[in-house]
Amino acid sequence: MNMIFADPEYIWLLPVIIAVGFLSLRHEYRRKSALERFAEQQLADRLTLLPSFGLRITAVAALSAAMALLLLALLRPQWGLIQEEQTRKGLDLVIALDVSRSMLADDLRPSRLAVAKAAVNKLLDRLSGDRVGILAFSGTAFTVCPLTGDHAIVRRMIDELGPEILPRGGSSIAAAVKEAERSFRNSPPQGRVLILISDGEDHDGGIAAAVRQLQMKGVTVLAAFVGTEDGALIPEPGEGFVKDRSGAVIRSRGSLATIRSIDPEAITLNGDGAGLELLLQRSRAIATSTVRKERRQRLAERFQIPLAAALVLLVTLTVFSGRRKE
Repeated sequence: MNMIFADPEYIWLLPVIIAVGFLSLRHEYRRKSALERFAEQQLADRLTLLPSFGLRITAVAALSAAMALLLLALLRPQWGLIQEEQTRKGLDLVIALDVSRSMLADDLRPSRLAVAKAAVNKLLDRLSGDRVGILAFSGTAFTVCPLTGDHAIVRRMIDELGPEILPRGGSSIAAAVKEAERSFRNSPPQGRVLILISDGEDHDGGIAAAVRQLQMKGVTVLAAFVGTEDGALIPEPGEGFVKDRSGAVIRSRGSLATIRSIDPEAITLNGDGAGLELLLQRSRAIATSTVRKERRQRLAERFQIPLAAALVLLVTLTVFSGRRKE
């Protein structure tokens, strides 16, 4: 059985409980010594109307145990898996991110790719109930993260994206659109949206046909342009810049026209990554959210057990606290 504590930050209270218990015990022993100097134990107990020393020590121990059990409940122990069915209403959103070498150009600082990643992370902050999938593309396309409601996983996958994750260089937007079609294969027919983020460089063509085929299957296709048409040089991993076969330095120029051939209302990302929120608004206006029932497992909360035990101890102490030794 694996047990975890959901709120372990409260463990600092344990030394406080130990200290309170120790001081309470020391107080009872000191009081016992003082009473013994005044009179014999039996006479002292009658004169002071106190419970016997043994009962007082038991009460201190019980109170300390109750405090420890309350702390255990506060830590929220969890063990054992339970099944839950959740109903979610939202979009199925696939984000196709260009990771070709041209995305390392720094006409947007620190690079086009860094700005695109920042934009996706800002978009994730706005999502609620939506499933998100991530695919990366250059000369080929690959689904990095299938559609999921766990946006934390999506963020981690985005952080890892770069030109080195795909074996083939170049840029094929059509390949990204076709890979998106596969990503939606097991998705409900409503509420499916593709957001393609690219600098618009493309070496293979066939974009219009791929987009049209995806739209015929009920997928809303939106796009964002990242970069500038003036362009910039592409840095090499070590030093210098990417060159063509003749040795001339390549200047990567973004193509807004290519992006707008995909989505006539395509937005241009700002240098701080802002802008994708507008595509999200369009998505919700165009695509009908779908209602999904999902089953998931989670660890069962067990704080009730130590809490109930602590309450039993406290009630018992309350009942017997007023009794005196005759």
